[in-house]
Amino acid sequence: MKKILIAVSVFLLTSCATFKSQTIFPRAEDLFITSGDGDITKPYTPIGQFIFLKTGFRIPLPLFGLIPIKDVDPDEILKTEVYSAIRSMGGNGLINMKIDWRPAKSGFLGLLANGGSVTIYGTVIKR
Repeated sequence: MKKILIAVSVFLLTSCATFKSQTIFPRAEDLFITSGDGDITKPYTPIGQFIFLKTGFRIPLPLFGLIPIKDVDPDEILKTEVYSAIRSMGGNGLINMKIDWRPAKSGFLGLLANGGSVTIYGTVIKR
């Protein structure tokens, strides 16, 4: 009898349950960025499309191309330039964000080196 009671208890405690999550906006002072629009609490007003492109720079010559002069860093670009650009458009959120990042390349001993590139686009919203 004890074994049956333990088995039933384990079954009830480990059975499947549904879980539905809903994305909730952060405080109004904070910028809201997401890669989808999913089940976002409404209302919000779309302001416009956002497109940002930045290309890094390296001298594509032997040995000089190994020196990172101005490589792109997506995290740094998001924190500085993209946040301020969204605020300047009058928005406080970016939904459906897509990032296309091509990292910097040193080439062969610096020959044909590049600083990489990053393209960020999405929809700017106002909550």
